[in-house]
Amino acid sequence: MCITQIEECSIIPYMKTTPWEVNAKNVSDQYIAGFLDGDGSIGVHIEKLSDRRRFPYRVKLKVNFSQHVRHKNMLYVLQKALGDIGSVRDIRTHNLSELVIQKRSDIKITIERLLPHLILKQRQARIALAMIDVFNQGIVNVRSSLSDKDFEKLFAMAKDLRNLNAGAGGKKSYEIINPVTTQISTEVG
Repeated sequence: MCITQIEECSIIPYMKTTPWEVNAKNVSDQYIAGFLDGDGSIGVHIEKLSDRRRFPYRVKLKVNFSQHVRHKNMLYVLQKALGDIGSVRDIRTHNLSELVIQKRSDIKITIERLLPHLILKQRQARIALAMIDVFNQGIVNVRSSLSDKDFEKLFAMAKDLRNLNAGAGGKKSYEIINPVTTQISTEVG
């Protein structure tokens, strides 16, 4: 099957293609950026953590490209063109497949590469890059040494990013606990 030998595929099953769409070597950054603008997203997941943690939420970035399962092979072509980063997975309940990139260093490389060609998702891309910079500044010799101020900045950017994406659940309320003053402020996105 074509999934394991992408570079040798001449036709992606169930999909009428032109030759430049099939070979990962010929898929341009402009094409990938258009794919991201149309069938992808730059998003953030805000995860509630246990009470024993310093910060009540974990902020995780992700870039994904989605397609109907019958076009899954196209996601493998994109993955190869991006340098074999991310993972392709199926969402069976929606008949979708997606290429998901979650490693921050891979997200940074991908967004920097595609940013000059993005049209619809330029703001999301710029926010994601700014978030990665905040993360990277907070990493010293421990897993994370974000300051309270950096975490609040990161959290605010995450909410901005979520609000730019349609249907992202950006309306949910989050409570940020300031560990210094133990004041609770309710943030609504």
